[in-house]
Order: sequence, then structure tokens, then C-alpha cells
Amino acid sequence: MIRTTRRIGVTASLLAIAIAQAAQANETEDNRQQKQDGPVSLAPLVIQGDVLGSASDEEVRTYAGSRSVVQAHELKKASVRGLDDALARVPGVKILDETGAGVLPQLSVRGLSESRSGRVQALADGIPLALAPYGQTSLSLFPQTLATVDRIDIVRGGASVQYGPNNVGGVINFISRPIPDKWETTLQERVTFAPGGRQLYDSYLGTGGRLTDNFGLQLDVNTISGEYGREHSETDVQNYRLRGQWDIDDSRSLSFGVQRYIADMDLAGALSVADYKDDPRQSTRKLDRFEGDSDRVWGTYTQYLGAMGPFDDVEFSWTNFAQHSYRNFVVGLPFAPDATPTTLQDAPRDFRVWGSEPRLSLGIDGDGVSQTWLLGARLVKENVDFDVDRLNLNTGATSVVRDWVFDTKGQAAYVSNEIKLLDDRLTLTPGVRYEHAKMEYADGVSGIERKTVAEEWLPGLSIGYQASDDWFVYANAQRSLRVPQVFQIVRDGVVQAEISRNYETGVRFTPQDNLRIDFGLYRIDFDDQIVFANSRFQNLGSTRHQGIETEVFWTPAALPTLDLHAGYAYLDAELRTGDFKGNEVPYSSKHQFTVDGRYRFAEFWTYSLDGLYVSSAYTDDANSAEENASASVGELPAYWIWNTAIEREFKLQDDSVLTASAGISNLFDRQYYFRGIDTSPEGRQPAPGRTLTLGVNYRF
Repeated sequence: MIRTTRRIGVTASLLAIAIAQAAQANETEDNRQQKQDGPVSLAPLVIQGDVLGSASDEEVRTYAGSRSVVQAHELKKASVRGLDDALARVPGVKILDETGAGVLPQLSVRGLSESRSGRVQALADGIPLALAPYGQTSLSLFPQTLATVDRIDIVRGGASVQYGPNNVGGVINFISRPIPDKWETTLQERVTFAPGGRQLYDSYLGTGGRLTDNFGLQLDVNTISGEYGREHSETDVQNYRLRGQWDIDDSRSLSFGVQRYIADMDLAGALSVADYKDDPRQSTRKLDRFEGDSDRVWGTYTQYLGAMGPFDDVEFSWTNFAQHSYRNFVVGLPFAPDATPTTLQDAPRDFRVWGSEPRLSLGIDGDGVSQTWLLGARLVKENVDFDVDRLNLNTGATSVVRDWVFDTKGQAAYVSNEIKLLDDRLTLTPGVRYEHAKMEYADGVSGIERKTVAEEWLPGLSIGYQASDDWFVYANAQRSLRVPQVFQIVRDGVVQAEISRNYETGVRFTPQDNLRIDFGLYRIDFDDQIVFANSRFQNLGSTRHQGIETEVFWTPAALPTLDLHAGYAYLDAELRTGDFKGNEVPYSSKHQFTVDGRYRFAEFWTYSLDGLYVSSAYTDDANSAEENASASVGELPAYWIWNTAIEREFKLQDDSVLTASAGISNLFDRQYYFRGIDTSPEGRQPAPGRTLTLGVNYRF
């Protein structure tokens, strides 16, 4: 039996009106006067000692590791089609864009690649996004949409003690806009036009602000519907989210949220070489589709305790989160894109996850030396139902291939100490994290049951030095891990965590306010990787990743309305074990270059242009240059793509703002492709072609 997506009806407009009326009823004269002064934000309380903080410009400039931020104005460009599209401009981040809609991102950082972004530590406002943060790290359901994200913080090094597991390549944190102080409503509509008369509609309603002086709510409703640019690409995404901020008193606060996310889409799949050359926008896999939904809830209580004993500042926080998610890929078998399907397979998975993380920050202001101790712990419980069912299309017979149940209990504890010396110009942050994960497996078909335990100590050290007003120098070393995934413990044998040793050093040079240059070197020795060999999973794999990442930000003094940015990444990723030792790691492109500019003119107009170059890459350990008959291996070609956008802002009465925009993605319609992805593993997976996006945004 093929399952269908569970749905829920939400009367978003009525809820928005009710909240707005409540806000008006509770509005005081002081609030009305404050509104006349213009909107401000109910800023989230940042916990002392939090490594990531709020990703402000000052925090990024003095962070002791490689770090980039995709700002709000970059996400709002009409030429940006999705969150993964925006991340492609970040040095060291590579995407394999399957849909052009951002629903199923394929992200890799520094050549660490796995299906469905399995080696990416993704967070939403600090809360894990993975279906199961320990046992199923892939983003095969991605409960984020472009319109609901304000900026993206990409931390590639120095955060492993506080954020784990699965942090070998760093952390990507999708940050929401703070709840505004003045009540504000945004209506937005974007329509993307693709060849063949296909359109994708992205509709957004956001309304929020303070109901009282110390309590605010924000409602976001985002829907995406239509076709993403190929045959068999019908898409339906619904994202409903309600967030709140309660400043209980001067020392206590509570932030919380609840979300309902639904995705249902056809998957166009990969093409044979002949079909790709004939028409890369067609689809020959008419049975493939994806469905999923997620209910998520989270909250963080924070209390400032003041001076206690030898500590001058003490702060306690307690974060809790829970989610119940379902996802299913329905595919026709065999996988070959030009084969006639004889079997319909669905792979439904059900996830129930609960997590709790208390954290204590202890500050000491000494004579010439200040310290911030950070102590934290985390408990995560995961329950996963992992099924595979098949239907014979010729006979109608059904069979249960897999009926797996997994229970995982992940426990972690960490401590770090940020030590500031030399008038706060030198910062040393030693720390250590302990991870312990117990995984239990039961097979309903065979009756087999297994248990495995993975535990590791993960030390880290970061050093940051403000050598002068212009120069900031940093270095860090850390140990990171990813625990065995649920599908890797189902066979005989014992698998342990995958372990990496990460090293970074770099500088940020800011000779003047309008110019900044970032330059960094890194090396990752990634050992004990789990590979399938001799009919079981074993810790036999090892790779080395090293390279250079640099960014330049420049606003010419003679033309202060022009912002220029360029980034470059060089990656040398090498296999260190096996028959193909010394070869390049699959999907690791040696060179990535991005350049973009934004020009504001005639007061209300903004024009942007950006380009991205990615060099060629192999797709198998053997580094096969030629495509085989099924096009499952072979070198991927290098590609240059350009995007452009323009927008016009109209200031209306009562401080309301109307913005109209237009953007073209893949301006010159560059045709390039990836290898088949996940449920369509053979053939050429066409990258998105040229599209035109028109948008309007009304904020009042």
C-alpha cells in the first residue's frame, strides 16, 4: 500500500487578522508613540558564551574560524530560487541542484558529500533540522523555505565543542528575522517562469509584533506550488510557523515556536545520455515522487542570575525541542531512466525525536584577564520506523522488503573557557565535548535485533588575536565525529563513529570600513569512515581534505552605492585508503569562484549581477573520465552560470513599502548536469535552466 501525505487545514488569513486585532486592543499610548518612531525588532536574547551568537558583522570579524554570512538582501534577490541556490555563492559550499525549488537540497561542504546533505550540520535558529540528529543526519525532508529565513550563518570551523554531532564540515544555521517591536505585516508573491509554459508560485504572509510591552508573536505562512521547470515536476509545499518571545522580566525570557511543514512533489529524475541531448527538460521517470510532513515544536528559557560566588555574571538557559516527521520516496524500478518500470517501491519513514539541552554560562572579569566558562549537556531520543514496500505492476502482488525499527539515545556534555588577555585582543578558547550514542535495531521481517554504542571525547582549541585595528588572526584545531547511521548497523559486525581532525588558520584584513579581505587555510583528516565491504559496513574509509578559501568585500569610496564581493575556494580532496588510494574524492571540484555586485541608484532602484564558476569533478572512486553505458559514472563538466536581478522600492503612506522585483537565473541558459541523485541514481540529472522570476512585496 502506497501511503499518501497527511494534510492539515489552516485558515492563515483569519488567524493573522485575529492576532492583529489582539495587538491593536493591547496597544498602549507608549506603544503608539514608539510606532511613530519607526519599526524596531524584539531582538532575541543571546546567551553569554554562545559560540555562534547572532552572526552580526562584529561577531563574524572577530570569530576564531572560517565563517560566512548570506545576508538578507542576498536572499531577497529575485534571481535566488531557493536556500541551496543562495548557499552556492559561499566559498567551500557546493550544491547539486535537483529541482531549482530548494525543497530537497544536496549540500556539501569542503568536499564532504553524501546523499541528501548527510554530512551537513544544519540548524534553524540553533535547533537541529535533521530528521534524526544522530541516526539520520540527511535532509531528506527540509522544513525550511526561502521566504521565512532572514540570513544564513555558515561556520566551517571552531564550533565542534558546542555544536554536534555531524560537524566535520562545520555548521549551517538558518536564522529567522527577529520579531518586530512595531506590528508589521508582509505580503509577498513570486512567480518563476520556466520554458514549456511552466510556472512556480511562491506566496508568503508574515505578520507579527508585540501584543504587550514584553510579549511578541510572529506568524509565517509560506506556500510553493506549480512546476519547477521540467516535465513531471508538480510541486506543493506548505510551511506554517508561529514564533513567540516573552520577556518575563528583566532577567528572564522565553522564546518558543511551533511549525507544520508539508511537501508533496513529483520528481523528474535523471535522463539517459540520448534523452538528455534530445531535451534536458523532459522526464522519463513518471512514477517517481516525494511526500513528507513535519510537526515541530521548540522553546528556550533563559535566566540571568547575576553575580554568584566567584563569578561576576551567571546565565542559565534550557532548550527543548521535539518533532514528528514522515517522509516517503516513491520510485519505479529498475532505476535505469530508459527502462520500463516493473515494480513500484515506496520507502516510508516515520521519525519521533525529542531533545533537551541545559547550558550554564559563568563570567569572571579579572584584572587584565576575563573568562567565560560554558558548561552544557544534551539528551536526544530518536525513534525511527524504516520501511520499504514493493508492488509488482504486472501481477499486483505486494511484498514487505524492510520493516526496521530503530531507537537511539544520544547524550553529550561539553565545557569550554573563553579566556581574554592583552586588553581583550587575544582570545583563547579551549574546550572538550563528550558524545555517547546507543542505537538499537529490530527487523520485523527477519526477527534480528542488534545494539551498538559509539562514544568519543572531542577536544578543541580556538585562538583569535586582534593584532591591530586592521588585522585579525585566528587558528583552531578540533576533533569531530558522525555516529553510525541507522542503515549502517543492520548487518553483522560492529561500526564505530567516523572521526575527523580539523585544522584552520587565517586572517581578516580590514584596512578601512569599506574593504575587508578574508583568507583561510584548512585541513581535514577524516578517518574511520563507514563503507560497505565484504557484505557488511566497516570503518575502513579515510579521506583528506585541504584547501584555501578567500573572500573580498569592497564598497568603493568614490561610489558608496556599489557593493562588490568575490570569493574563491581551492579544494584538494584525496582518498587515503582502498584500491583507489590517491584519487580525488567523488564530487569534489578543485576550483570554485564567485563574483557579485549590487548597485543602488536613483534612490529607490537596486541592480545586482552575480556569477558562479565550478570546475569539473569525478563521480566515482576510480575517477572515471568517460561515461559508462548507464551514465552512472563519468566526469562532470565545469560550468559558469550568471544571474541578474533588479528591484524598485516605493514608499507609500503610513510608512508602508511596496517592492517590485525581477530576476533571471542562469542568464545564458547554461546546460550542465550532475549524476543521478538518490532515488534516480543512474543517468544525467539536469541542472536548472534559465528562469524568469517576477515578485512583489508589500510591507505595512
